[in-house]
Amino acid sequence: MVRKANIVDTYSCFLQMQNMTWSPPNYKRLEKIPFIPTEAELDQLIASAGKKLGTFLQGLKETGADPGELAAVTLTDINKEARTITINKPVNGHSPRIVSVSAELIRRLEMLPKNTEKIFDYINLYRNFYYSRKVAAHKLGNLRLVKITFITFRHWKGTMEYHRTKDILHVQKLLGHKNIQNTLIYINLEAAIFRTINDEFTVRVANNVEEACRLIETGFEYVTGEYTDGGKIFRKRK
Repeated sequence: MVRKANIVDTYSCFLQMQNMTWSPPNYKRLEKIPFIPTEAELDQLIASAGKKLGTFLQGLKETGADPGELAAVTLTDINKEARTITINKPVNGHSPRIVSVSAELIRRLEMLPKNTEKIFDYINLYRNFYYSRKVAAHKLGNLRLVKITFITFRHWKGTMEYHRTKDILHVQKLLGHKNIQNTLIYINLEAAIFRTINDEFTVRVANNVEEACRLIETGFEYVTGEYTDGGKIFRKRK
């Protein structure tokens, strides 16, 4: 049943990129806890993939986008000066959004062929990924890699962003969820994965840009909010 549901999702993504629709059969998935790999494992898959597939996987890792959403991105959705990607064709239940990405991802996107406005061919990426993943798992002797799918990158991003910010509304906005109930799973995932890690922080308040820059240079990260005194909160793990 899960395999049939995955095939339906793949075909739906393909039709979405062709500006076509259909009435897909409804296969009920069994609810289960998503597999969350380590960042090193994701990077191993990215490094072992070809240029276009590797760029697509890096994009999934940085944006947390649904694979169909990222595959629908066009050249005009990329702002290399601002280093952002606009998700203009969200899947059902998601909202359009603009996501910041790294200079490295922009560089990789710039190196891809620009024969058409469309950047990625989802069907080819989907086929190549499973072969590339199998080869990487065998070469590196890590069978955990075969458990990673395109959507695993999204689950990893949601979990890591909640761990970094402890702000579930931030994660909801990043992932584009219209219903926050779909985002709440990342609270439990984060708690399970990081249960052995010290969660104590040193907290500082920056009252101006100079103080904020100084804190960032020493390893502090911006948390959220601006209070009535104008200060902004930063934190660093002890």
